[in-house]
Amino acid sequence: MAKRFVLFTALCAAISLVLPVGAAAQSIELVFTPGVLQQAVSLKGALKVDKVDSFSALALVGASGERKKAYADKVAGDTAVVILGEDALKAMAEVEFSVPIIVLNASGPTAAKGRVFRVYDGAAPAGATPVASSATVRGLLGGSHEIPLKGAAAPTIQAVLEAIR
Repeated sequence: MAKRFVLFTALCAAISLVLPVGAAAQSIELVFTPGVLQQAVSLKGALKVDKVDSFSALALVGASGERKKAYADKVAGDTAVVILGEDALKAMAEVEFSVPIIVLNASGPTAAKGRVFRVYDGAAPAGATPVASSATVRGLLGGSHEIPLKGAAAPTIQAVLEAIR
């Protein structure tokens, strides 16, 4: 019996070394349109987060303000909302997200109240910062409401998620 207790205690200690105390589970919502469905599936598999939900932006096209508010409330507990492409951003432009949003390859307006990270994995605007790691993103957090970044989609989004954790 004593051996089991010692083994259990050692196992608990080992787990506590691997998992940080108070580490909150990360969850994101991927918002996409049919035109970027393949990219959404690829991104969903590449990101290292605890929970990834998907949402078709077409569900909010022409929706009432009440329905858009309900959606914003639904994702308010998530770590971030990731919006893929111009069409999805247009559908989400009037949603007042309180959580950070990560917009991939889109530059249109947004009513988001939280921080907006614009990630470009192709042609990027002149002020976009290349991302090598989450430290790069952390260094930009004290600045403006919108942060333009450039780099491969999955690693750059992962760096953002690690920086805002």
